[in-house]
Amino acid sequence: MKRPPIHPFDRARAGALALLVVLTGCSGGEEKGTSSGSPTPPPSNGGNEPPPPVVEGATCDNGEFEVRLIGTTELDGETYKVVTATPCEYVLSHVQGKKNFPIEEHETFYVADSHFEIPYIPGVMDDVAYTPGEKNKGWATGMDVEAEVAKLGALPVLYHVTPGYEYGYFTEYDDDQGDIFGAFRPTWRFVKNGGDVNLLFFAPPDTTWPRHRGGWNPREINQEIGFGFLVDTDGKVYVPKGVPLGRRGWDDELRCVVINKAKQPVPVTRTQFPGDESYYMAETLMPGYASISSPGHLYWGHKGKRMIDVAKWDDTLPGNFDKPFLWGCSPDGYNVGHAEGFTWPELREKKRDEYLAGLIDAIPKENLYRIKVYRKDDPNGAAELLGELFYEWDGDEWLPRATGEKLITIDEARSTYRISGHLGEGQRAFIVIEDL
Repeated sequence: MKRPPIHPFDRARAGALALLVVLTGCSGGEEKGTSSGSPTPPPSNGGNEPPPPVVEGATCDNGEFEVRLIGTTELDGETYKVVTATPCEYVLSHVQGKKNFPIEEHETFYVADSHFEIPYIPGVMDDVAYTPGEKNKGWATGMDVEAEVAKLGALPVLYHVTPGYEYGYFTEYDDDQGDIFGAFRPTWRFVKNGGDVNLLFFAPPDTTWPRHRGGWNPREINQEIGFGFLVDTDGKVYVPKGVPLGRRGWDDELRCVVINKAKQPVPVTRTQFPGDESYYMAETLMPGYASISSPGHLYWGHKGKRMIDVAKWDDTLPGNFDKPFLWGCSPDGYNVGHAEGFTWPELREKKRDEYLAGLIDAIPKENLYRIKVYRKDDPNGAAELLGELFYEWDGDEWLPRATGEKLITIDEARSTYRISGHLGEGQRAFIVIEDL
């Protein structure tokens, strides 16, 4: 499920969302009485699967990215490797793998004495990503984790996942209570009673298991939830055992892929939900390769920029002004469009006025790109060009432009469009990136 984006000027709401992780699962720290849930994971949870193989030579030992191969695809007689690419500063095994944190193994979880840092456990946390930051110690949050635990007690803290994966810490379960938020429940919860810590799992239909109750008041929606790993007051981290910490978001058919024919990588971000809805790392679209799209609400950054400079909420670039396109592929369809923040009239006018006043530079042409969408209904037939999305310099600002017969209007007043469709068995779509 994709969350609607934050209005680019709704900073008060964005500030409230930033508190989300701080208060996540406060009752997951010290709890009194009993809690609902099962002590054993349901079979539907599955287990940890090994990650895709690394492309030969594309590791953090000799490059800037860890590139993993998930298949191949063909367009116009040319074959492309389909990969996921993770910048090395986000590869958990690379950043944390050489730290010898003591690990205790229990029946249903591990305990890592990692001094409040997100740990790395080989074979268990290969789908978990490291999130760079000044105070967050690798967690998917901007808060000072150690300081918050000292203030509030043991806390569940959110982690991020590698490209192509969905967060393993939540489960979508429709309980017919009439709101989209209520579908989100913790897959597991660590419950601490005194000095004892137990791991419990959602076992539907459990009507007392915490659920996202709607609204955006952090106290209302997080006091009884608890997404993520438990960080205790002594700095130890509790990690579930034998359950997927990330869920694979693609299938082997690879009906839709993104092919980068441009000269530089394109960093793609995703908003974190359930979470603080800030921008976090998704896939990097590598030149000469095809890629899948991560689950979630995706925003495509400037070509040639580093992920660490794009996957953040930056007050100098409010909304998603540095992200010109959004969405991407899904296992059974495609949906790509002009991003709303990049084209929002008031924001665009503000940036134009700052540019004309000499306060900021114009976005270089090299950072922008053109997107073409092709569809192939017959595996043996030719691919049909559905349309193109791009930007054009108008003397003092970049304006959204589009051509093609399959365009769908997003906002007529802003001249923004999307190209989308469903793919059945045997059908294919190709989202192709080209330099302007």
